[in-house]
Amino acid sequence: MLSGLEELLQDNGISAYTIIRNVMGKGLSGRVYGSFLQPDINSIIFSVLPSNQADRAVSAFTAIHTARVLATHGQPVPLKVFTFPCEEHV
Repeated sequence: MLSGLEELLQDNGISAYTIIRNVMGKGLSGRVYGSFLQPDINSIIFSVLPSNQADRAVSAFTAIHTARVLATHGQPVPLKVFTFPCEEHV
């Protein structure tokens, strides 16, 4: 899914972001261990955007999420999108 999300960012004019790979934990779609028997690994993508660009990105991610939920017949999809207001100080 990560390469598709990176493509989505590029398609929406977002070229500055950070990816943190090998994120493990537990959520609605279950545990992510990153082990040999359960090799799933999550990633986190961070990007700081102006409001109008953030709104466009959220809309694009929402469309992807909705399509995946429909394709999996309502099963949890391991995609979360959060927005936070921020100020650059330095």
